[in-house]
Amino acid sequence: MDTQLTNHIPSSPWIPIPDKRVICIEHPAIIRNLKNGIETLGGEEALSKLAASNGSMALHLRFRPEDPMQTPIESRSVPTNNLLLKITIPKRRKKRRANEGTETRHEDSNTSTKQESLLDKLKASKGNYKVEAVGMIDKTVRFRDMASFQWNISRSKFVAKMKDKLADGNYEKIQQFELSQDRGNPDSEILPPPTFTNTVIPHTYNYRQNPAVKRALIDGKTALLNFQAAPKTLTPMVHISIAAIPSKPESVPEYEQLDALHKECVDHLRSLFERRPIWTRRALYNNFPKHLQTMVRFTMAHVAYMWRAGPWRDTCVLYGIDPRTDPKYRIYQSVFFQIETNKSRPSYQSSNIVNSDSHIFDGQRLIRDGRCFQLCDVTDPLLQQLINTEMLRKTCDVRQSPPPNLANVPRSIS
Repeated sequence: MDTQLTNHIPSSPWIPIPDKRVICIEHPAIIRNLKNGIETLGGEEALSKLAASNGSMALHLRFRPEDPMQTPIESRSVPTNNLLLKITIPKRRKKRRANEGTETRHEDSNTSTKQESLLDKLKASKGNYKVEAVGMIDKTVRFRDMASFQWNISRSKFVAKMKDKLADGNYEKIQQFELSQDRGNPDSEILPPPTFTNTVIPHTYNYRQNPAVKRALIDGKTALLNFQAAPKTLTPMVHISIAAIPSKPESVPEYEQLDALHKECVDHLRSLFERRPIWTRRALYNNFPKHLQTMVRFTMAHVAYMWRAGPWRDTCVLYGIDPRTDPKYRIYQSVFFQIETNKSRPSYQSSNIVNSDSHIFDGQRLIRDGRCFQLCDVTDPLLQQLINTEMLRKTCDVRQSPPPNLANVPRSIS
């Protein structure tokens, strides 16, 4: 039964394939003028060299062949196993009714105002077409590289002069080409580089949304929220060049609006800043109860601001105090040391010590994870002799940090 059904199925016609090798060029543009399309590839001379090399030579595509300053796009040849088919579709005859009488007109399907695809033309011909195999395509020339940027030189006088004298290769014109002898002329042209980028293959970035970002409905509107983002701290961070010190930000909630735990943390901060107007964060943590240490960074904005650079870098200063205005605040300057860790030498890890004095530098203990110390927390006798000096400036020099008498102290601890 299967044999009877098979005999009734019509077979496709056999098409002979001539023993002819063809090189296919995939042009990235839509070719409407064959002559102009060949010129963008370097002309018939470049195509002849491509055929002589059996497709191994590279073509250089220029969308503006008349512009020698354009960086070309280089081709890449790949082996393929395709067929080149020649499909012949006869002209279609259309009848159009005019206002007066009947008019018959012949219209070529290739010159139709409406651009139709090959498949549409084959369907419209209702099987009245001819297919012929021309040959095998064993090499395909493709342009996959990205085009480089180019500076517009259409108004460049120097480039126009260079094209006129040098482009033709005429010896007499080359002798007439001269460079300008002007020096320091602000109108002198600077030639653009021959290429702006050496990246020819587009990168696959595979952009993906952060998995921690989720959609949430806020006030009836959809918003994207990062549920793993670190909470923001409102503590003002100022540079040493700022003219006036900041005050408490308006976005900081009032003390009455805080819960009991936050109020306890703010009260403890205020008591510490009454003892000392400037602190490092390590010194504050060492003087805080363990259950409040994680809340210091969020409640600091109620009491103090911070310096991000200068002699008091990474210190917390009480609102209303500008340490640059009075020499008495010099002892609260911060000094940074480079800790060269030696595993054979005993050290103290401040992360395992609660309410310790790891912010104090006595010259004997080494704190591997601490490198910032205030001058008032340095108890080493040798360094104290340099710190407790009467040779003081009357005004603050923000460019001089540490103080001049400590400038020659080694900044490396091992």
